Amino acid sequence: MNIMWIDFETRSACDLKVHGVYNYAMDPTTEVLCICYAFDDDPVETWVATHNPSINDLLRNPVPDRVRDFKGQIRAHNAAFERLIFKHVLGLEFDDEQFYCTATQARANCMPGSLGDVGRFCGVDQKKDYRGTQLIRWLC
Repeated sequence: MNIMWIDFETRSACDLKVHGVYNYAMDPTTEVLCICYAFDDDPVETWVATHNPSINDLLRNPVPDRVRDFKGQIRAHNAAFERLIFKHVLGLEFDDEQFYCTATQARANCMPGSLGDVGRFCGVDQKKDYRGTQLIRWLC
């Protein structure tokens, strides 16, 4: 199966927890800071947006063709967020059926919903690095 694993880091004047994912994605202040992605079992790659993306900036620093033109399954933890950011912030349309939510899969298997808690639940050696959360907050 052809799989793209994806994770966005974004910022916005809109409070995601207060207004919800749909309003957050459609808010004109919402912007993508970076996208981390991997295809199948390949190493993770990172695309970094320009500091203040606008349509013109995205034309100078476009999302990689391989991401933009992807036709397989797109997997993400809380995949609705990625789907909406692709559509409303980056203007990229994918079929809804392409998205596979690993948070939903975890909950369906009686696991916790948060990514860090799923790792602890499964006893994996590699843990979520919370320094990344601190870095994103600093960037925002």
